[in-house]
Amino acid sequence: MGAISLPIKALGPHQPHLHPPRRRRLSSSLMAVILLLATALLYALVSLGSGPCTAGATCYRGYQSLYSFDAGNDNHAAWMAAIPDDVRITSLSIPGTHDTMTYEIESEQLQCQNWNLSMQLHSGLRYLDIRARLRDDELHIYHADGYTGFSYEQVLLYVFAFLDENPSEAIIMRLKEEGSPLGHNTISFEDAFHYHHYAAPLTAPGSDKHLHKYEFAAPIPTLGALRSKVFILQNFDSRGGPYGLQWEGPEMVLEDLWIIPDVYHLSEKWSAIRDALENAALAPDDNRFLYLAHTSASVGVLPIEAAAGPMNRTIQGMNDMTGQYLDDASGNVDEARVGVVIIDFPGKKLISTILEWNVWLRQ
Repeated sequence: MGAISLPIKALGPHQPHLHPPRRRRLSSSLMAVILLLATALLYALVSLGSGPCTAGATCYRGYQSLYSFDAGNDNHAAWMAAIPDDVRITSLSIPGTHDTMTYEIESEQLQCQNWNLSMQLHSGLRYLDIRARLRDDELHIYHADGYTGFSYEQVLLYVFAFLDENPSEAIIMRLKEEGSPLGHNTISFEDAFHYHHYAAPLTAPGSDKHLHKYEFAAPIPTLGALRSKVFILQNFDSRGGPYGLQWEGPEMVLEDLWIIPDVYHLSEKWSAIRDALENAALAPDDNRFLYLAHTSASVGVLPIEAAAGPMNRTIQGMNDMTGQYLDDASGNVDEARVGVVIIDFPGKKLISTILEWNVWLRQ
């Protein structure tokens, strides 16, 4: 339908000439109100991305994703109970978190999680990325130079409490020295590790019960040997030990392409993830290697952008790419595993998708 026009009545010869109405100037107070409302609207639009959360997606801080953010809304506290003792830990498909303790850190560049450690464990995550720095003779958890607000002692107490409640479960924990010592120190990182596990009144009893006693010459353990235990991946120098499987050592196959210049290079990250998952699925299940794949990335992108995609949703995030890929591939491959999948801001759908790859191992 065309535009509707109103007829214009001709002016008679005796009608006065009609001047355009005078424009009234807005008062300064009204201008301030309009500016405030416009700013609020712009903020709301940015917070929601390009619109409200789409069907099935989970929203967090303006980002939305089908496979991110809502890990704590599902419970897989004892998923390992259905798997026989003689299954090797290298045969499992295990969801985990990258920079596990960053859920209360304020920096967008450093925050990688939005659920606390207890909720992560109850949601089924069994790999933890714990990064500690020696500060005043104690170990505290950092991401680069950003302090998370937690100590290594607190991490151990959370983990031991979970294993006391769920003795069927095993936890793989990377312990990384995240930088040079801070403050005044009279001991080394290794000395502090020893203290927390073997002498500290609060954590030594739990360590005696729950810390796996690593044997360098022994095969990578079975699930039965690791039930109610913490299996350490050692990412710090030591004179004694070793205390766990060596990070980037000969028994580890690791994907960790984490420096991504911008969101338009996330396709390169996805290629690395896909190749790592396929490598784990197609390699012989002979207990020679532990396969680990990071879906996380940063530097040129925010961790949340890499996980969920940018706010404008022009590029798919790594969590959705990984989840959809594993969903599609699960029906095509029998008796395969994808190894340890290490995630920023995981969602319940991604965790469940990874756990479904263990169905052939269940009793």
